[in-house]
Amino acid sequence: MRIYLRYPSWIASEFITLPAWFLLLAIGVASWAPKGGVTAALSSTSVFNFFYWGFIFLIIFSTSIWGIGQSIRNEQLQGTLEQLFLAPVSRVSIISGRFARTMVTDLAIIVYTSILLGTLSHETVGVQNPLLLVGVYTFLELAVLGFGLIFAALTFRLKSFNLLSNLTQFVVIGLCGLFFPVSILGPLRVVSMAIPFTYFADMFRYAGYGGATLLDPILEFPLTLASALGLFILGLGYFKATEKRAKQKGQIGTH
Repeated sequence: MRIYLRYPSWIASEFITLPAWFLLLAIGVASWAPKGGVTAALSSTSVFNFFYWGFIFLIIFSTSIWGIGQSIRNEQLQGTLEQLFLAPVSRVSIISGRFARTMVTDLAIIVYTSILLGTLSHETVGVQNPLLLVGVYTFLELAVLGFGLIFAALTFRLKSFNLLSNLTQFVVIGLCGLFFPVSILGPLRVVSMAIPFTYFADMFRYAGYGGATLLDPILEFPLTLASALGLFILGLGYFKATEKRAKQKGQIGTH
């Protein structure tokens, strides 16, 4: 947080660019997606709320990439990663600190974006099931922390952050039903249904405004919980194994 607060222009840019991205994505998807399929899939639900909750999910998901993966890459480039990882402190605690800072700023940005978009569009951002939303949000944060550890481990090995982060975000935006219904993906729907984050986005939207879900919510809720625990355990194990390998080969700080 101290590092973040040193750069007011960085803070201002986040609060300006994220609503702008929402508008650009909404316009882009609206002009690309087949109108009949989208209209039929969304039925009478609010298009604004469909886009809004998908965008909020994207902000939270991006925490795992920019809050964890990029921090590892920055430490590599600055030449401080080896000192940090050889210090007598848990590396997971260091990464969790980066994650916590991003999570706090994300929440502030989400509140600001909600107020701004609601004011500009005259649409009401409501929450149909607050308790369910809190539960799904908790699972999602655990899942993105685990995924962030996987992403950080891959950054360790591949030494290429930008390509990996852009590809990951494109896959999530294109296949997880963030800005258009999964039903219009055709044959790719099978791939979408195999990605855990598709169900997180689906339940997140359902708790927010009550849109239709891919599966019965009674099945999707425990599925998101199992996915969150699985991603966290997998991420923690993979990161520790990658760190150990990097130490043995003397490659922690190489970039």
